[in-house]
Amino acid sequence: MINPETTKPTRISYSAMLAAALGLISLLRVFYILWGPLDLSPDEALYWDCTRRPELSYYTKGPLIVYLMLISTHMFGTSVFGVRILAVVFSALSSLYLYKLCVSMFDASPDSPVTPVNREGQFVGFTAAMLFQIIPLYAAYGVIFTIDSPFVYLWIASLYTFWKIISLEERGKNAGYGLWILLGILTGVGFMAKYIMAFFYICAFLFLILTKNRRLLKTPKPYISFIVGIIALSPVIIWNAAHGWVTLKHTAGHAHVADGFKLLPLSLLEFTGSQLGVVTPVVLFLIIAALFRLRGSQRGDFLFYFSIPVLLFFTLKSIQGKVQANWAMTGYITGIAAAAWVYYKKEAFRALSIHAKRTIVIGTAAALVVTIVGHFPVVLHLHPDNDPASRLRGWREFGDRITTLYGELKQEGKAYPHGTEVLLVSDKYQVTAEMAFYTQGNPLVYCINLGRRVNEYDMWPGINEYAQKIRMSAPLRRIDAVFATDGSQPLHPFVAFAFDRCEKTPLTVNENGQILREYSIFKCYNFKGMIEVKPNTY
Repeated sequence: MINPETTKPTRISYSAMLAAALGLISLLRVFYILWGPLDLSPDEALYWDCTRRPELSYYTKGPLIVYLMLISTHMFGTSVFGVRILAVVFSALSSLYLYKLCVSMFDASPDSPVTPVNREGQFVGFTAAMLFQIIPLYAAYGVIFTIDSPFVYLWIASLYTFWKIISLEERGKNAGYGLWILLGILTGVGFMAKYIMAFFYICAFLFLILTKNRRLLKTPKPYISFIVGIIALSPVIIWNAAHGWVTLKHTAGHAHVADGFKLLPLSLLEFTGSQLGVVTPVVLFLIIAALFRLRGSQRGDFLFYFSIPVLLFFTLKSIQGKVQANWAMTGYITGIAAAAWVYYKKEAFRALSIHAKRTIVIGTAAALVVTIVGHFPVVLHLHPDNDPASRLRGWREFGDRITTLYGELKQEGKAYPHGTEVLLVSDKYQVTAEMAFYTQGNPLVYCINLGRRVNEYDMWPGINEYAQKIRMSAPLRRIDAVFATDGSQPLHPFVAFAFDRCEKTPLTVNENGQILREYSIFKCYNFKGMIEVKPNTY
C-alpha cells in the first residue's frame, strides 16, 4: 500500500521545479527588458498609443492588448518596462497551463496518489513547458508584448478547459455547463486578442465530428459555449458595425483574398524556411512525427486535430500569398505536448538508438542557442537588411532627435505674439507610433496619407481636423510641425505645399560600423492645410 506521506514530495517535485525555472526565466526577462538592446517594436508602440484612445475595438486588432497595456502602463508608467512586463507574465502562464494540460492528459490516474507508473505525465508536462520556453517562436513573446503573448495563453487555457470536458465525458462523468461556459469566455476573450482564435472552433468541431465524441454535438452545451464566446466578442462586433466593418476589409486584404488563387512556389518556400527558423528543424520534425504517431487514441486525436489543420491551412495559404512566420504558431502547441510524450519521456528516450538520442539533444540545444542569440542579435554582426531584430533598434536615438527639434520649435514659437502649436507628423504608422512613445512628454502624433493603405491613425481625427480646432479657439496662433519618415528621401510635395517652408535635418543611426537606419526629418513652419490622399486599400 502506498504511503501518501512518502509520495507527496514526489507529487510536487515537477511543479516545484517548473515554478523555480519559470521564476528564474521571468527574472532574467525583467532584467533584459530593463537593460536589453531592443527598443519597442512599431506594433508595441502603436498598441501603447491606442491606450490614449480607449475604444471598444481597433482597426487591425481586437482591444485586449490595448486594455492590458493600459493596465500595465497605469501601474508601472509609460516606459518599456510598463509596456512589456505582461509579456513575461503571459509567457510563464502559458507554460504553466501547458504543464497542467500534459498532466491532465498523460497521468494514468490523476485522482490517485502519484506512483512511478502515473507520474510520467508530470515529467512530460515539465518537459513540454520548458520546450515552450526555449523554442524561438514562443520565447520572443516572453519579452515583446504583442497580441501573440495573451493570445497563446488563452489558446492553451482553452485547450486545457476543453480537455477537462472531454476527459470527464470519457469517464462517464457529465461535464457541467460551468466548464462549457468557461470555455466560451476563454475563446471569446481569445478572439479579442487575435482573430486566428477562430481556428479553435474549427479544430474543436473537427475533433468532435471525426471522433467518437460526435455525440456531444447532439447536446446543447457546445452551442451554448459558442454563443457565450460570441457575447464575449460583442465589443468588437459593435465597434465594427459602427465603422463599416473595416476590420473584415483589412483581414481580407491582409489575406490577399482579392488576389484570387495563385501559385507562388517561392512564397511556400519562404514560409517553410521561416517555420524551420522559428521552431528549428529537429524540434519541428519531432512535433510533426509525434502528432501522427499518437493519432488514433483519444488524447492523440485531440492533439492532432488542434495542430495539423492549422499547419495545413497556413502551408496551403502560403502557396497563394505571403504568410507571416507567427501566423501558424498555435498549431505547434499540442505538438509540443505530443513530442514531449513520444520522444522526451524517460522510457521512450531510453528506448531510442544512440543516434536518435544525440539528434534530439543536439536539436533541443540548437533551439536554446538560437533563442539566446536571438536576444542579442548584435553579436552576429549581421547586416541590418538580414537582421529581423534591426527593426527594434535605433528608435531611442530617433526619439532623442525628435525631442530636440520639438523643443527648438517650441522655443522659436515664443517669439510669435500669439504663440505656436507644434505637431509631430509622419506618413507611416511605424514611425508615427515610435515618435509618440520615444519623444519626451509623449505629445499627440498624426499619420498623414500620401498614398499608403489604411492604418489605425486613419480612424482618429487627422492633422487638418486638429488644425481647424486650434484655429477656431485661437485664430492667430501659428502651427509648426516636425515631419519624419524613414529612409533618405526628399520631402513629399504635399508636405512641402502644406507649410511656408521646411528644413531637413537628417539622422543616421550607426551600429557596429554599419548604418542601422536612416531618417528624413524636417522642421516645418506655418501649417496651411494639407492635401491627403484618400486610402483605397486595407
